[in-house]
Amino acid sequence: MNRDELNGEWLKAKRLCRLSDDEVRMARELGIGPRALIKNIPNPKERWKAPVGVWIRELYAKKIKKPVPARSIASRLIVDPREYPPEPEFEDWSRESRDFDRPTHQEIADENELVVRRQGEFRIAAEYVAAALAQFEAVQKIVLFGSAALPLEEEIPRFRKFRRAGQPILHECKDVDLAVWLADLTILKSLQRARSQALNDLFAEHEIGVAHHQVDVFLMAPETDTYLGRLCNFGECPKGKPECLVRDCGAVKFLRQIEGFTFHPDALSSAKSITLFERGASAPRNSQDDLWEIPF
Repeated sequence: MNRDELNGEWLKAKRLCRLSDDEVRMARELGIGPRALIKNIPNPKERWKAPVGVWIRELYAKKIKKPVPARSIASRLIVDPREYPPEPEFEDWSRESRDFDRPTHQEIADENELVVRRQGEFRIAAEYVAAALAQFEAVQKIVLFGSAALPLEEEIPRFRKFRRAGQPILHECKDVDLAVWLADLTILKSLQRARSQALNDLFAEHEIGVAHHQVDVFLMAPETDTYLGRLCNFGECPKGKPECLVRDCGAVKFLRQIEGFTFHPDALSSAKSITLFERGASAPRNSQDDLWEIPF
């Protein structure tokens, strides 16, 4: 796909998802492609989901760690209503006076239980992957950061039933973020295989399912602590996907670059992260014998 085709994909996504220019920019900075945006358009049966624009603003607010103003009506994309009639879920969204079922105390407790359990599973996955990557001499240090490493805070979720009621629940942990200090970028394909094998072992031994693309590996330079890029999830490089068109992506095989992404070193501060492995220090935690406790 060339750049003209890619721009056409973005225009299509902007029209179908009814995004403002700001929301398109936010999606690009988050590394979310136009096809992924279109796939996230709520189905008429998925009445609990927020519009794509609301979802993007919430993700962006989490990234920059401060609120993002809601868009004004004037900033919405203007479309021909005869071609794109209003979808029922968007109409219902603004009808605050409409009666709806509020979540029960049990539903809130059950949802929080699932969220906490999933975070625990992601933490175990982080240990399995860290133990596998630590076998490579070029790996100097591995740190877990992001939502899998931090205590979960309450927020109003995207799920319609809780959102309509203004009922906060614990933040949903959706992936694992690992920072890996690597001295040799020629072994990225081997690191890919090690990550996948570790997650296969995790499922075989504990029936915990975590996909390889749910474990993001942020590669760092040992000498300078400089962010280099992410370990690619594709099995070949370049794959020919829109993501591969980003500048410098694939300049080093399987080293992915994300358009508009900026890595904030503060995310790796001791208060926000957990060191799983450091060469020359004590041995890494053994995930197979010393699993993190999962509440409930």
